[in-house]
Amino acid sequence: MRVTRSIRKTLDLVASHNEDAALAVMRAAERTGDQLLRQQLLNVVHLLNQDAQDLRAARAQMSDGELRRA
Repeated sequence: MRVTRSIRKTLDLVASHNEDAALAVMRAAERTGDQLLRQQLLNVVHLLNQDAQDLRAARAQMSDGELRRA
């Protein structure tokens, strides 16, 4: 159970870092005048946010699995 809690905390932390990175990259994309670079950066933002959602979904599945076993 302690290992599961640690994994859930790690998933939350990595998801949060991805969201923070996405915001930083989005701010950088807004400042650039290069349209190709802006689009590439916005694609990275999308991927970071998608990964964060996937990590949170994995965490939720771990929680659901624990509830079923209890």
